Amino acid sequence: MVQVAKVIEVAPIRVYEVATFYSMFNRSKVGKYHLLVCGTTPCMIRGSREIEDALLKHLGVKRNEVTKDGMFSVGEMECMGCCVNAPMITVADYSTGSEGYTYNYFEDVTPKRVVEIVEMLRRGEKPPRGTQNPGRINCGPEGGNTTLSGDPKPPPCRDLDAC
Repeated sequence: MVQVAKVIEVAPIRVYEVATFYSMFNRSKVGKYHLLVCGTTPCMIRGSREIEDALLKHLGVKRNEVTKDGMFSVGEMECMGCCVNAPMITVADYSTGSEGYTYNYFEDVTPKRVVEIVEMLRRGEKPPRGTQNPGRINCGPEGGNTTLSGDPKPPPCRDLDAC
């Protein structure tokens, strides 16, 4: 990072700021499947710390460590933008190398479900991405929509034809 700072002629701290903020820059080795737990408030309120604890216990590692077989590592990622489906994890899949990696979101996860996802990956299977709650469709509410299910009524206080 010091060399990059010299090449682009900025203070080294500027390079460190970028490398430590963005989750796609890894400053230490990660597994073929880098499991990133959302660490922002909505996910924490909905149990992301329990999700992380389940992953760490199941894999026998600490945060930012790689399993002995090199398959898995666990880290934290700031807001993944799916707060409505909290808690969630992202799996950075480097199983085909760093050039063709993918990020796969798994939403509405539970401690039990993240362990199942890990075991599916270990077997070479591709777990279904998106919500892990069978009662939801994408980000819709569990059980389906109960409001705003039809066309809205026009405002009663304006004559739209007069415009």
